[in-house]
Amino acid sequence: MFYPTAPRRAICAFLLFALLACAAGGAQAYCLRNSTPSATVHAEVVPTQARHPPKLFIQSVGPGKEYCCNPKNADCNPDGSDDQGRASFEARVEAGPGVPVAIACGEPTPDARFASHARLAAPVRGALRATANPRYDARRPASADNPPFLVEAVTADNRVVATYSCPPRALSGTPHS
Repeated sequence: MFYPTAPRRAICAFLLFALLACAAGGAQAYCLRNSTPSATVHAEVVPTQARHPPKLFIQSVGPGKEYCCNPKNADCNPDGSDDQGRASFEARVEAGPGVPVAIACGEPTPDARFASHARLAAPVRGALRATANPRYDARRPASADNPPFLVEAVTADNRVVATYSCPPRALSGTPHS
């Protein structure tokens, strides 16, 4: 029978605490997840209330990868939304087969803070998940009715709360990077 000594118990308790803290850390951040098979996804948070925002979350993620950002960090959550709040983003799909130019994702908006004039929102304790559109018909031209990609806003428990399309569209500005 193995009975840990006091120092071993302290080390085991510390390691267990550290493991639990790391496991909880992933649930405490919003993430950009790229589930596309071959395209790169770019997203950046767009402050809608902050007047002089800090350096902001801007990230490009390759196929099958993800990047997470803690919303307690002002770079990730410049509007200071609470845990039940949402953050606003600009996102685009770029650099992949069938993607000759960057494709902006989201709802059209005239808001000048969104250079692509397309806006997405995601829970600050959730994720943006980019996927290839399973209903995309490659025999037809890509359009608003036939977008090649989708971006889902999901909660921390993986519940989809919004789905945004990524159709080719005329953009009056180019997304900033």
